[in-house]
Amino acid sequence: MSARILIVDDDVETLRLVGLMLERKGYEIQVAPTGTQGLEKALKEKPDLIILDVMMPDLDGYEITRRLRGNPQTESIPILMFTAKTTIPDKIAGFHSGADEYLTKPVHPAELVNRMEALLQRSSRRPLPPEIKRGRLIAFLPTKGGVGNSSLVLNAAIELNRTHPDKKAVVVDLHSGNGTLALQLGLSDKHSLHTLMERGTAALTADGIEGQIITHNTGLHLLLTTFQPAGITPEFTEDFTRGLLRVLLTEYDFILLDLPLLLDKVGREVLRQANYILLTLEPDKIGLALAKAMLASLDQINITRHKIGLVMIQRLATMPTLSRDAVEAALQQPLLGYVPPAPELAQESLETSKPMITLQPQSALAQQIRLIMECTLHAL
Repeated sequence: MSARILIVDDDVETLRLVGLMLERKGYEIQVAPTGTQGLEKALKEKPDLIILDVMMPDLDGYEITRRLRGNPQTESIPILMFTAKTTIPDKIAGFHSGADEYLTKPVHPAELVNRMEALLQRSSRRPLPPEIKRGRLIAFLPTKGGVGNSSLVLNAAIELNRTHPDKKAVVVDLHSGNGTLALQLGLSDKHSLHTLMERGTAALTADGIEGQIITHNTGLHLLLTTFQPAGITPEFTEDFTRGLLRVLLTEYDFILLDLPLLLDKVGREVLRQANYILLTLEPDKIGLALAKAMLASLDQINITRHKIGLVMIQRLATMPTLSRDAVEAALQQPLLGYVPPAPELAQESLETSKPMITLQPQSALAQQIRLIMECTLHAL
């Protein structure tokens, strides 16, 4: 069965030309000349992909995309914005609203088809049967080493457990070495993801994975990695990571991933599967430059801005910092949250092996982590 494509554009000539071209390629085409009609057809027909103009007299493309992303019945339909609006702010607005791809008119027909088919291919990868419960994958990705990404994962997971005690959550340390989660909690790395990998894909079952999960006295469920130097143990493979996540997504409501600063094949696979990505950065000139580079790299591998939340972490009060407004202006995206410096609390956490949010649940740091998780859950 050919894919069903909905084209929403008030330009009749565009509707005709694009529609004819795609029909010749074997696609089933539906058209809508207004935003309102496009929204109605999308809700009724559930097409496999939507090609959407931005500038329309009733509902613009940004608003249509936001409404589709806010509806569970249409939230996963790939959306390719195809518009004459060409500026960088226009493109960013498109991705913020939820578009998966953004092309400006005019474009060569081959490029339009190529981008469209890439979206269709990604959206069809390894779907789970509808009767299987699917969890939500939250990835924490640092823009530099030592920014406090692992600590944020740990404290965010505790907050998630507190606010959703009826849900199952697991924290997964996906560093192939130099993992710090076990050390932060005063645990050994005896239970390790590498043990699972050494046992082969046959061990990637619910029971096999459960045997390697540590339950901490805070109630956290953890899949830890070794804190031995990277390179001593084998790196995680694509097949292992894919199989691991497939099982976890059927067994847990929330999977929180502590990711290394690495956009290799495994990292790209994980980020594409993630429902939401928290990108952590430091508020200084170097941190800002690294964040820009990371966002540009994520854009190149088609990780859209609407599923990225920026979290600014200031580890020390004495650090030279940029203001929140300056960071948001430079990155052209609002910050999801700001983790303030708490050096004394961090030191106490280090000495006692207790997460900061449990030591001082009413601190400014704890309040910001609550806000970050509220915003993250709202975005899922």
